[in-house]
Amino acid sequence: MNIHPLRPHDDEDAVGVAITWLAERHRKGWRSAFGALLDQWRPEGPEDGWQLDEDGMTMVSINAGEWLIARGEIHARGGLREINAYLLSRDGPFLTPGQRDWIAQLRARPLRLHRVTDVRPGEGMTLVDELDLDAEPRHVREISGSRTATPGILLGARIMQVPGRAGTDAHWELSGALYPFSKLREASALTHVRHVLAGAAELKLHDENQRDLMEMEIARSWLDQWFGPIPLPRIHDASTGEPLLLVTDHYRVRDAAALAGALAAQVDVEGDARQGWSRVIEGGDGARRSLTSINPGHEADRIEVFHRTQRLADEGRAWFETLAGLAVHHLTREITDPVGDLTRSGNAGAPPAPQGDSANTQSLTPEAMAQVIEQVLHRHYANWSDEAIPALGGLTPRKAITTPAGLERVKGLLREYEDGERLQSDAQGRPAVSFQFLWDALGIVR
Repeated sequence: MNIHPLRPHDDEDAVGVAITWLAERHRKGWRSAFGALLDQWRPEGPEDGWQLDEDGMTMVSINAGEWLIARGEIHARGGLREINAYLLSRDGPFLTPGQRDWIAQLRARPLRLHRVTDVRPGEGMTLVDELDLDAEPRHVREISGSRTATPGILLGARIMQVPGRAGTDAHWELSGALYPFSKLREASALTHVRHVLAGAAELKLHDENQRDLMEMEIARSWLDQWFGPIPLPRIHDASTGEPLLLVTDHYRVRDAAALAGALAAQVDVEGDARQGWSRVIEGGDGARRSLTSINPGHEADRIEVFHRTQRLADEGRAWFETLAGLAVHHLTREITDPVGDLTRSGNAGAPPAPQGDSANTQSLTPEAMAQVIEQVLHRHYANWSDEAIPALGGLTPRKAITTPAGLERVKGLLREYEDGERLQSDAQGRPAVSFQFLWDALGIVR
């Protein structure tokens, strides 16, 4: 994914001016510094083969060039010199005030991991710091990159401050070097970066040393996407930690009054025959979560019993059938495997269309397929507002929205769901299912 920006003003062209000057005045030193950095990013070295296409090599060159200007060193004038300070010294190239400020900012602004929560194509994006859950969201102007970015992307970037000019206000922009991560790689990247930061903190390293280690790990993890094996997606239920498997048992109701009475007698069951019932449990963190969802079926004498994992489904079926007795008769079990669907489609957005012995979606009209998927989504996200979400730092969405940073993260997550659903609906030739019910459940606006 190439989301490198196009720069309309001379502040950011400072990188081009600096690289041209270094390559002309200190060709050998610049080439040596460039090669040494690539060896650090990719320790086995170019001799093992840089099997990248033209776009990939362009991105590597842009990122490495900016990295050297921000953090690198070069042999020049008889000694090893810090490139950033050298460029800003009286021995450096001629730079306009705006270019000098940009070079200085590259040194001062750390490369960090950000989550894209909103995209305004041709205008800009909103980012939240993935390593600091309390950091304020940043609205950045980004013309080119915003045309291809989507909500949910994990992105390594420096956020630069651009002073106001005639007719424009001061604002934030991304520097020219960007490090986008694929969905299948972001979990590994986050784990590695957090591990490096934890180790640096334990050793009580200076802040600048911690920053340098973090930035190096971001770059290495980003580059490793082209060389390392592709990991299979892993989706786990947030409350149990078990592999996510959407299981629905279908029943015919023989005695509706007896079933309603049996469920009403259970202290851990909420709801009624019209809206459906939910068996809930309070976790150790105080959050209430659904174990079993019992929903009205497509026909008057049918119900559907939904669970999020295989274990919950097996235990829940035994509980429900013991409770209901002869009031119901089991018809069939429908299973949706999100991992299998992701492997086939490559989409990590909304849950896929149902699969199984009772759901032949290929024979459905696009509208009917959308209705089936809508029911799956509503069941899957029935208690989402009050469930701990790893992407929100373990907070529930309802708790997260109490702070500006948390609110933006929740909005970004919902936009990511919607974007994934749009991709799936387009691929399947059906209407997209709305996630407005989740916005409404939290009482938030777009």
